[in-house]
Amino acid sequence: MSRGNSRIASLVAFYFLILCLVPPTAPSNPMDIESPVAGAPSATEIALFEELVEWIGDEEVGSMPAEPLRHVIRARPASFDVFRSYHDDAVRNRRLNEVPFGNMIRNAADRHDVDGLLIAAVIEAESSFDPCAISDRGAVGLMQVMPAHAGEMALDELTEPDLNLELGTRYLRHLLELYDGNLELALAAYNAGPANVRRHGGVPPFRETRRYVEKVLGIYVGHHQEVWRSSETGEILVAD
Repeated sequence: MSRGNSRIASLVAFYFLILCLVPPTAPSNPMDIESPVAGAPSATEIALFEELVEWIGDEEVGSMPAEPLRHVIRARPASFDVFRSYHDDAVRNRRLNEVPFGNMIRNAADRHDVDGLLIAAVIEAESSFDPCAISDRGAVGLMQVMPAHAGEMALDELTEPDLNLELGTRYLRHLLELYDGNLELALAAYNAGPANVRRHGGVPPFRETRRYVEKVLGIYVGHHQEVWRSSETGEILVAD
């Protein structure tokens, strides 16, 4: 079977898998049905699934988009949401078990309802999983928590992984709520501060911040690609 034909077959198989989980709402007007075959995916759905296959394909994250990843995510919100959410916690947790401090990350993620793979991506970009890392600006630990955000806690306390994860994840959750789940803005604010995001009406034009956002998103997408590839559905969609 050619790659193009197998891709179409995979998309149709995935469509029917979705139908089994979430029955579609019947159109109010029969003439609104886009597909000539009852139950077949519409052109819009096929396009969505094509984007999804790109998210979970074999390409390296850095070479997948021809433009900055944050722009691609902004342009493809529906497929990106499916890509990062369509698997169960067991598969996600298996991926977290492969990174340092995975169990602690999972616990912090559960407490604050944040994707543990996003936390892992932030940690990798911030400290490379070094709990004793201290930046030139004085940020401390795994998630590079600023002492000003930690009250009266001593520096050595901030290097404790559990406490650092608690403070960093809580702050990340606050930013995600502040920007209605917009990853691009939440990550920009984590790096440059909400005041700079507000002042510039979006991601600040700072080279460091833009590189940071791209780096975290790239790591995050990479984690989810691995999660998809290890799932049965992912195996169907990337099959030749």
